Amino acid sequence: MSEYQYYEFLALDRPLTDKQSAELRSLSTRAEITATRFVNEYHWGDLKGDPQKMMERYFDAFLYLANWGTRRLMFRLSRGVLDGEIAGRYCYTDAASVVGTHDHLIVSLQGGPAPLTGAQKRTWVRRRAWAKSFSSS
Repeated sequence: MSEYQYYEFLALDRPLTDKQSAELRSLSTRAEITATRFVNEYHWGDLKGDPQKMMERYFDAFLYLANWGTRRLMFRLSRGVLDGEIAGRYCYTDAASVVGTHDHLIVSLQGGPAPLTGAQKRTWVRRRAWAKSFSSS
């Protein structure tokens, strides 16, 4: 079975700077990088960066899926939007967690590793549509 991993990050609150885009380019020479997105597919190998750290530094939303069934979704929210203490009561497992930074909370939801069926793969692979609902870029 061949390997497939899909990573997509979105910058919603502010576009990436040229410096930030260059920093991201050092993580992948093949990624599609714009002022608001970082997208990469892997059929072998893996992303050099840590998605959690990339969310802390650059992005507001993240989607990951792998053909062995792992799925992960993260959102970076301003601290005023969600109370970290309350979120921590519900998000304290591998399936749901919350991490605080100085200005933000990063909510992470993860599922798997149930393998995707052919129909599920086709649905998940319609990947660009989810990003379009957040951003026009």
